[in-house]
Amino acid sequence: MNELASLGVILFFALLAGHLVKFLRVPEVTGYLLAGVAVGPSFLGWITHDNLETLEVFSQVALGLILFSIGSVFEFSRFRAIGRQALMVTAAESLLCGTLVSGGMLLAGQPWNIALLLGAISMGTGAASTLMVIRECNAEGNLTETLTGVIALNNIFCLVCFSLVVSLIDLTSRAGQPFGDAIFASLFPLAWQMTGSLALGFLIGLLLSLWSQHVVEHGEMLILMGGSVLLCVGFAQWLDLSPLVASLAVGATTVNVSKRSQGLFKSLSRTDPPLYAIFFVIGGADLNLALLTSLGVLGLVYVFGRAAGKFFGSRYGARKAGLDAMTQKWIGFAILAQAGLAIGLVLIVNKKFPEAGGIVTTIVLASVAIFELIGPLAARFALVGSGETRPDVPSESLALD
Repeated sequence: MNELASLGVILFFALLAGHLVKFLRVPEVTGYLLAGVAVGPSFLGWITHDNLETLEVFSQVALGLILFSIGSVFEFSRFRAIGRQALMVTAAESLLCGTLVSGGMLLAGQPWNIALLLGAISMGTGAASTLMVIRECNAEGNLTETLTGVIALNNIFCLVCFSLVVSLIDLTSRAGQPFGDAIFASLFPLAWQMTGSLALGFLIGLLLSLWSQHVVEHGEMLILMGGSVLLCVGFAQWLDLSPLVASLAVGATTVNVSKRSQGLFKSLSRTDPPLYAIFFVIGGADLNLALLTSLGVLGLVYVFGRAAGKFFGSRYGARKAGLDAMTQKWIGFAILAQAGLAIGLVLIVNKKFPEAGGIVTTIVLASVAIFELIGPLAARFALVGSGETRPDVPSESLALD
């Protein structure tokens, strides 16, 4: 099947799955993922691995738009109100998660470098699927506000910790070099990726904000946002920066600089469903369910260590941050999803440390298949349990603000 036909199949199956899951009362994103599994290489095979590679550009654009939307949480007045609490929750759940996974791997006999790499990767929370559930549920309230801040900060926190682990492993491999040269060679990539990504996002966000003052029509707004996100993701990949951090920075800059930012985000929220559907169906098709049979003891250590760290760490952080009882009770269920960032970090491990790539890839990808299917269900369970869903409000009237 060629790529255009594959896109048609993806959209029709996404629409069908979206209708079916409403009867089962599960999130639409779960339906999209299961539709992807059904048409992908793991089952029917209508979407092949070659198709997935060609369609990867759609996933990159959709993820850029998703992170651009999440960047709006960094609006100064809004983040000043929730930033400290969200940071405390993020630090607690990420550090406990990484500690449990790394410690479990060491107890299971794995080398320290593999244990630390898996611990760092386990910290990431799937921003895309979690945000999709929030939008679908029309959720609003303290839990939703905190959750949005946590998934924005978590991915940055995960990327920084992973980069520090990579720098440490790289530093130990340079034992014969002068200490100063070894430190520079090991830490420069981390500094370049973070500062470069933020600078790129700021510049493109500034360009978007200035140009938006002269844009009136809805269609022109979409062209401007689409061009900005494509420019951001493309330049980030070209310069070996983080498209995730850069896209967040574009959204954060726009919401703080542009007086028309709310109009921009509203325009995006009314027109991005097809891209979101493509993104999640492709994500489902990319899940290799055959890996589940090879999960083994190490995979179970990863799955249970990560789940426990996310659940108990976030609840502890919420309590220490003084958040309300409802947020403390449900926050742990809402941050279990894991997908895009983890897969991207696995690719980096395979490139930089091929000797560790095999075991890291098997464990993480098999675990992603589990967390990406149960994560949205758990997030919806938390939002419904907290009473923050608004089923009577039409979703198309809501913006990501």
